[in-house]
Amino acid sequence: MVYVANLVRLVFSIYIILLFVRILFAWLRPNMFNPIVRFVYKLTDPYLKIFAGIKFLRIGYLDFTPILAFYLLYLLQELLYKVLLTGYFSPDILFSLIIILAFRFVYFILFIFMIAVGIRFIIEMVRFHSGGPFVSIIYSISEPAVRPFRRILKLGSTSGFDPNVLVSLVVIIFTRYFILPRILGLIMRAIA
Repeated sequence: MVYVANLVRLVFSIYIILLFVRILFAWLRPNMFNPIVRFVYKLTDPYLKIFAGIKFLRIGYLDFTPILAFYLLYLLQELLYKVLLTGYFSPDILFSLIIILAFRFVYFILFIFMIAVGIRFIIEMVRFHSGGPFVSIIYSISEPAVRPFRRILKLGSTSGFDPNVLVSLVVIIFTRYFILPRILGLIMRAIA
């Protein structure tokens, strides 16, 4: 049964790699007449189209639906691997995998926001408002994390610096490194 479990894990891993290549293709915009590109699109598009309608995972220039697709595929891979390896399935195994992967997904999204808001904070501190594509992408990615604090705190910007950016960065870091690990620990202790 170990061989079957490893074979299943290998097949899922290959498909996950194909999904990653497909996402890179979307950014790099290769020649669509290339047979390798068409092959990758043909294999991955049906799965990715399942997630295309999820609007709340599209924030500015970022589309988190492929990340959700990765995580769900990874969840299925790990669940099948454990079931094939042990010959045992329980709702507890499924529930713990879902919790862990959900937290990983949230961690990843917070990491993206932390990087974008951190870069935006640096841009505002050095007053580098070039209006170029890099700066506009950073502002587009970080704005969903900054906007709620602007609405709640109503802190106005002073001399080109928006204090809401700093507040947002502090809250994201605190949530990512202090609050979420404690919540995950409590949930995992309750499951065990």
